[in-house]
Amino acid sequence: MNTNRLILIVAVSFSLLVNIPRIVFLFGSEEQGLMSLMEVSWTDTFFRAFMLFSFCYVVLKFNLNWVKRFNTKFQVPVFIVLNLAILVVWILCFELVDHLIYSFNEYSLNPRLNRFIYLFVLIMLLIISRAIGLNNQSKQDAIEKEQLKQQSLQNELAALKNQVNPHFLFNSLNSLSLLVREDQKAAGKFINKLSFLYRYILQSKDQDLLTVKEELKFLESYIHLIKERYRDNFMVHVNIGEKLLSRKIPTLALQLLMENAVKHNEISTDRPLRVDVFEENNHLVVKNRLQNRTGHIESTNTGLSNLNKRFKLHTKKEIEILKDGTYFIVKIPIV
Repeated sequence: MNTNRLILIVAVSFSLLVNIPRIVFLFGSEEQGLMSLMEVSWTDTFFRAFMLFSFCYVVLKFNLNWVKRFNTKFQVPVFIVLNLAILVVWILCFELVDHLIYSFNEYSLNPRLNRFIYLFVLIMLLIISRAIGLNNQSKQDAIEKEQLKQQSLQNELAALKNQVNPHFLFNSLNSLSLLVREDQKAAGKFINKLSFLYRYILQSKDQDLLTVKEELKFLESYIHLIKERYRDNFMVHVNIGEKLLSRKIPTLALQLLMENAVKHNEISTDRPLRVDVFEENNHLVVKNRLQNRTGHIESTNTGLSNLNKRFKLHTKKEIEILKDGTYFIVKIPIV
């Protein structure tokens, strides 16, 4: 609830609660004998209620808003003295006006009782102010903590995405360098496809999630580039239903898994590589037979790890990696 609105509610509540006896007397019967206890009138009741409401409003405003506005950090003794000063000034003003109203009336409210009421109300207001202040500070701390958390997540995500794109470019240029020596015409087509892929990357760089349909379209172009190098020795079978095409996954997720399969498996006439992409239990599954390359393979070992971090940031879920000696399987959750 807004602090100013809360201040009004508390001030009105104290004003009404303290003046309930007077309000009751106003609607009471003269035969009840209660009217002899004090002089009660609509004007008198309104005046006392207004003065108490104003006192509550000023004290609460001072303790919750005005002190912060002037960026003043009062020590506890000074803080108490300032509140007592407000009390003294308010009582003096009240008694001055009260004396003018009741100067010829023997039923004027006992000054000691009036001072006690205001002192009691001040103590209650200080307790309420402290409680509201602590609650507001707790909420502000929670908001700032969440903002810092979100900023940290965004910074981490940007760092992860920056690691993916250079890795993709490095492998693409390696493929292109081999193709240029073998077939210049095919290399020209490869360059066109590569430019399309990077246009897609640039257009989607500010989007953390894209639809499965868009990612599959990008993957199709990427597969075309891979097949230019491996021809019929590289096969991809995609089987994903229409209902999942509008769902979303982190950008370049499928491409990274496909790149990972090509990088770590032998692809030759004797050992062609088949990769299956299909749906299973609200996941996209990328599966290929294990046929590890011989010799040293340069790897930063960050591809799947970074992909998993991206999924945790966006979907609060992790990817599943299964390796049974025959197949390598990665399951990614769909948003």
